[in-house]
Amino acid sequence: MMYEVYARICVGAQAEPDAARDLLERFHQGLGLAPQAKTPEVFARLREEAPKHKQHEPDRARYERALEAYVDGLWDVDCAIGGVSDGTLDPLRGYLFVGVRVEDFAFSEKDDLPAAATRPTWLRSGDLSPGSAFSHTLGPDSHKAFHHAAKMHQRAARPIARDAQKRLEALPVLRHQEPSWALVRWLVRV
Repeated sequence: MMYEVYARICVGAQAEPDAARDLLERFHQGLGLAPQAKTPEVFARLREEAPKHKQHEPDRARYERALEAYVDGLWDVDCAIGGVSDGTLDPLRGYLFVGVRVEDFAFSEKDDLPAAATRPTWLRSGDLSPGSAFSHTLGPDSHKAFHHAAKMHQRAARPIARDAQKRLEALPVLRHQEPSWALVRWLVRV
């Protein structure tokens, strides 16, 4: 099956599933919708509220930007959606990753194992070098963004990690791993 893949390189941790579900319900209520609102309803509401010069943007991009603004206003962190969905955060098939976003990129691909995107890919320092085997698995569309993330890791890994740890101290995140560099993949069916 073909997917649009929205990949984010972030430093942080995965939000607890219950906290992500509660946050999503509050986000929907803030839009004036029912807590369990379906994707078409959410997209329609965001389209109504968008200014005229933003009406041409894809619904998925408008949704992601609105959710990021909501999370940032509530918790003062960046966020990334991971997993497989139809264009919105699906707490049953995906997750919310919070912390500091370093870089993002998008591409289309056929993915026979979409379940592999249901958790972040934790990156080791060797993965974040421009010539690493990991960088070759991402493909040519991600070269510029990955190269930028590798430079950020080389120049400022410790300050970025400290910032992420400070932001995540009081947040409901999974504590089985320290906040670290990760690749978060969000697959949206084409």
